[in-house]
Amino acid sequence: MSLTEKLRDFAGALAVASTDAPDDYPEWGYTTYDSNMADLKKLWVEIHPKLKKDIVQADFIDEKLQEAFIAFEAKEKDKGRKAILAIYNLDVKKLR
Repeated sequence: MSLTEKLRDFAGALAVASTDAPDDYPEWGYTTYDSNMADLKKLWVEIHPKLKKDIVQADFIDEKLQEAFIAFEAKEKDKGRKAILAIYNLDVKKLR
């Protein structure tokens, strides 16, 4: 999978997390909190080393992802979603 495809998938996982995480995933859907968080982590591990131009944004994303995961685990839904939206609003599909 190319970097562009991974960034697109990462943006999609962020979008879902911004509206559904941690406990609003529809029962009829195939995405769960655990699978979405695993996707975010896996994609970011693959994307981060490939970013050359946007290293400042990469550091910001690292920080905000950790903030989101900690907030969701602490049942602080709004704080976690706010951190996810901060990442999404970077327009991650355009990172390089």
